This record gives sequence, structure tokens and C-alpha cells, in this order.
Amino acid sequence: MNGENFISAFKRVRLRFRLRGSISGAGDDTEDALQDAFCRLWSRRDEISGAGHAEGLITTTVRNICIDDARRRQAHPQSDIEEVRETGTPPDDDREYADELYRKIDRIAAERLSQRDREILYHREKDGWEYDELAEMYGLSESNVRMIISRARKTLRSIYLKENDNG
Repeated sequence: MNGENFISAFKRVRLRFRLRGSISGAGDDTEDALQDAFCRLWSRRDEISGAGHAEGLITTTVRNICIDDARRRQAHPQSDIEEVRETGTPPDDDREYADELYRKIDRIAAERLSQRDREILYHREKDGWEYDELAEMYGLSESNVRMIISRARKTLRSIYLKENDNG
């Protein structure tokens, strides 16, 4: 299967998983699993016979990644940001709390991420750019952009939790 057809099949599966992730509240985890699946299967795209086969492989790979992540979290529990919020002492106003959280994340990003990685993450998260747009803008492959974003998210999450005594 050529790269263009594989990307097309991936985008169809991605839309379904995004909807499920937004409904279940696991949007970021789902997006990370989708990125990992894309990277794993990209090198095997020549072995894929058609769109149906590609969608099935992508779906199965994402499911397996999610199962592995769930098992990993169960074996090594870790608080997420919502749990941090519930256990901490947030300001009276939720808006004030959200602003404080964004300032902390921005500070961590400025201190710990390279300028390029920070820009890519911001364009994706704040401006809603697609991966192909980011890849073209920065002269990278889409899979490289996906990996940069995934690693940046993990870095920010890890540092935030450590700084707030939850990691």
C-alpha cells in the first residue's frame, strides 16, 4: 500500500478514535496511542494489501497499545492532572485555577523543551494545526512530528507531576 492510501486509512480510523476519546475523556491517551500505531505501522505499509486491511491493523494496534498502557498504569499507578486538582487546594475560581495551570505548563515548556518542539506543540494544541501542516512547515516527516508532540506531552506531564509532588 502506498503512503498516501495508508495515511488516508489512518485518518479515517483516527476520526473514529478521536470521537471515542472525547466521549470517554481519554482524548490525549487515545491520540498518543494513534501516533504510536502510525509510527509502528508506517514501516510495514508495503505489506498491507488494502484500505480494509490497513484500518483493521491500525485499529488492532491502537487497541493493543491502549491495553498495554492500561496494564502499565495499573502496575505503576500515577496521578493525572485531574487527581492533582482534586487533592490540591485550587483557588476558589476555576478560571483562576486554569490560568495558573496554563502558566505552569508554559513555564515548564519554556524551560524544558527546545524552541522547535515547543512551537510544534503550541501550533498543534493551541492553533489546531494538522500533522501534515506541521511537517511541511518544519521540514519533517509526519511521523517525526507525531513523535515530537508525544514526547513533549509526556515531558510536560512528568515534570508537572514531579513539581507538584504527585510523580
